[in-house]
Amino acid sequence: MRENKWIKYLTITLIAIIVIISTILYRSTSTYRSTKKQAVTIAKNLGHINKIDEFYWFTRQENTFSVVGRDDNNEEKIVMIPENGKEALVIYASKGVTQDDAIKAVLKKNETKKIKKVSLGLVDDKPVWEVTATSKDDHLVYYLVDFYSGEVKDGALKI
Repeated sequence: MRENKWIKYLTITLIAIIVIISTILYRSTSTYRSTKKQAVTIAKNLGHINKIDEFYWFTRQENTFSVVGRDDNNEEKIVMIPENGKEALVIYASKGVTQDDAIKAVLKKNETKKIKKVSLGLVDDKPVWEVTATSKDDHLVYYLVDFYSGEVKDGALKI
């Protein structure tokens, strides 16, 4: 009888913990979901994108929200939306380098041990890929790769 009470209390406690953790996780991602939804709406209106492939939340000097997708002609477009209210930028993806090209450019520097993350955004109103990597000496390094030329910009941020 005592064991049944113990199991009952343990079950109730575990269910309560799961509910609390689920609520916290849901609320913690609500800003991301809301921002993505707004960015996708803008991208559909400005870039005439009807199929969404990627969403990037870029944080450097300012936040940029980038939506990558395809239009009715199946052409890949990128809509970059600065959070500061400046005009959004609509680019044909074919005019620049791909995410894979940006990663390859960083790897050519032979300083990188592992790529952690890649994001697309604006720096000084120009599109860039930001490649976050672990260096061979175990530092976190943020490389900026010019979207149009594919060149790794000088002055990588090393932490």
